[in-house]
Amino acid sequence: MNLGEPMRLRYDERGTGEVVYLVHAGMHSAWFGPLFDEPALDPFRVIRPIRPGYGGDPGPDEKASIAAHARSCGELLRELGVERAHWVGHSSSCCMGLQLALDSPDLVASLILFEPARPSGKVREAHSGTYVAPAMKAAAQGDIAGAFDAFLRGVGGDGYREQLHKVLGDEGLAAAERESAYFFADEMPALGAWSFGPDEAARVTAPALVVRGAETHPLFQDNVEILAGMLPNARIATLPGVTHLAPFTHPALAATTIAEFVSSTKS
Repeated sequence: MNLGEPMRLRYDERGTGEVVYLVHAGMHSAWFGPLFDEPALDPFRVIRPIRPGYGGDPGPDEKASIAAHARSCGELLRELGVERAHWVGHSSSCCMGLQLALDSPDLVASLILFEPARPSGKVREAHSGTYVAPAMKAAAQGDIAGAFDAFLRGVGGDGYREQLHKVLGDEGLAAAERESAYFFADEMPALGAWSFGPDEAARVTAPALVVRGAETHPLFQDNVEILAGMLPNARIATLPGVTHLAPFTHPALAATTIAEFVSSTKS
């Protein structure tokens, strides 16, 4: 597969109705696994793609940009006959949703963005030394387990491993760790190269809900405020008692937040 052709995505889906599109974050493909089956999403057609590079997929032959990931997600929607979808993103996949809203605004009915990663500017510089730089250094040295631990401990707290293990088990946690190699080698550089500022934000007309956890890392608290302030049609939701891992650790709360916002866009 090269970047001149769409990256084909595998996917799960259930239900009928308006499309809720659960596009997972980086590191591993299981972030939205618990959310996919939540009863609050029963009124919708829920589609959960697995992006290239994850779930055992080797990824594209060349490094894929954020725009390339966004384009492939859009291609899948069109292949499935979807005219408009409510994009649910988490961290890096929020950036892909914003890019799709720029490139194919007809496809994006709304954006529900759980703690977007915006890896540029002073906000990132102020916090990157706490976990990003150590994780990337470990990955560059071939220590994927160390990189996985440094990054997720930074964004999810000291208890992140127990939280992942509770849902994924031994094999699932080991698979998630293996998948993160793609994130460090390809997706993080793509995020670093991605540009999105006030001029781009002004062109995003889809209604947006920018979600943060009350207990999250200061980096994401700042990102939420900055992004919501730039988007012309955005509001903020703060979920109590959760961190950056909220869609995975608190799927019922995340699902209710999504369902209520999607329903509000119809009024």
